[in-house]
Amino acid sequence: MNWQQLLNLIVARIKQVVGLYAFVLIPMWGMFFLNESVLFGLWNIFGVVPRALDVGSMIGVFASWTMHGNLSHLIGNTVTLLQILFLFGLFEKNAYRTIIKLVIASGLVTWVIGSPSSIHIGASGLCFAMFGYMIGGALFARRWGYLLACIIMGTGYWLTIKQGLMPQPGVSFAAHFGGLCAGLLLGATSKHHYTSVSRHQ
Repeated sequence: MNWQQLLNLIVARIKQVVGLYAFVLIPMWGMFFLNESVLFGLWNIFGVVPRALDVGSMIGVFASWTMHGNLSHLIGNTVTLLQILFLFGLFEKNAYRTIIKLVIASGLVTWVIGSPSSIHIGASGLCFAMFGYMIGGALFARRWGYLLACIIMGTGYWLTIKQGLMPQPGVSFAAHFGGLCAGLLLGATSKHHYTSVSRHQ
């Protein structure tokens, strides 16, 4: 790979990072303000209710990451996503498709393992799923860019990750642990095909 190709790759990945910010953060913020101003908080009742077969819980499996209890909850997840989406956009070739898979997988695992008397909302399950995906990719699929990303995230968010994986009132342990497990599984089985570059004399 020559310098021009490397530069083109870097530009493409930076564009992907910007696109991911729009892809994930605009629906989160848009639904929050829509819910607060128009829906009177009713959007949040469609969170993940474990093992419930009603339409609302099925909506939650796909969309609970757009539901937040208050502005502080939303800002906290946004700050984390700004950083993890940056790393994800740099190292993941099929980032949009992978994020959709992680949203669905983390939602389904939360639906399976969560307490039946609980309701799960927020994007933290997606955050843990993305982190798990990078760990799985680094350890099992030998995607070394993700090893660097894991070191960066693990160093900066060690306490947050530790607390998120400890059961405590008001925190969705099922979403965090479920997201991490779903991400690990998808990351471990992911493939990254590098394009071979032929050199011409």
